[in-house]
Amino acid sequence: MGKRIKLSNGRRMVEDIIEIANKTPLAALAGDYDAGLVAKFRRHSRPKIAWNVLYMKAYACVCEQNPTLRRSYVRFPWGHLYEHQRNVCMMTIAREHEGEERLFFARFNTPESRSLEELQAHYDYYRKAPVKEIKQFRHQIQFAKAPKFIRRFAWWMLFNVWPQKRASHMGTFGISISGYKGCYGASHHLGTNTTILGVDPFPKNGVSRIVLTFDHRVMDATPVTKALQQLNHMLTTAIKVELAELTGFHPVTGEKLTEPELLEFKKARRTRRLEANRKRNAA
Repeated sequence: MGKRIKLSNGRRMVEDIIEIANKTPLAALAGDYDAGLVAKFRRHSRPKIAWNVLYMKAYACVCEQNPTLRRSYVRFPWGHLYEHQRNVCMMTIAREHEGEERLFFARFNTPESRSLEELQAHYDYYRKAPVKEIKQFRHQIQFAKAPKFIRRFAWWMLFNVWPQKRASHMGTFGISISGYKGCYGASHHLGTNTTILGVDPFPKNGVSRIVLTFDHRVMDATPVTKALQQLNHMLTTAIKVELAELTGFHPVTGEKLTEPELLEFKKARRTRRLEANRKRNAA
């Protein structure tokens, strides 16, 4: 004889997300991309920048340039698209809470305008700070305690009545891990976002397997294919340069910089930071 087991707090949240995802016509494209120099610079960077942080910033830069990737489908009062003005990444993070390994969803506002060091510090906070000290995680725990009909109504309102609030609560895109210890997702990621980026956390020799899941009501395969190509280009150009500045390597040759070259790189880095802060404050 078996026994019935009540859904835990974490399972209730996942149940909600799967319920929404199963009503969404999700498709996915995948590809293997070589980022050998990025992998080399990452090994020498201090602090070490996680692969999902690198890909998050690269994809956010792509989304900033492509409004299609910031759109979401709204059913009510008729089917239409809503375009968000800014990027919000919702990253899936596994944490232990009350004796259970469960999923939380960490928010990163406008990651394209923040430095890799800032994003890594934010990511480390979500991964290591006590769960009850993280306001966003506390809200997710409290939300999962609500009765099912209240949770379903709240989800429906965010998707159909308040699309402008959807980004702050669910993000304009999601990011998750596409594989772990040699195991990979077979098809696509389930989630509430128009696009969900699946990142390989342990690429071999710098070759990373990327999966991009998308809502087929919002876009077709062609713009998604272009987004993947742009993502790889962004990672191996702008993101690689920023990472090289943290390590003192030349972004093209991969060789150690001389002292004059390093000073020039630091000067360019300060200029970019000031420009990024100016844009962020203006927004």
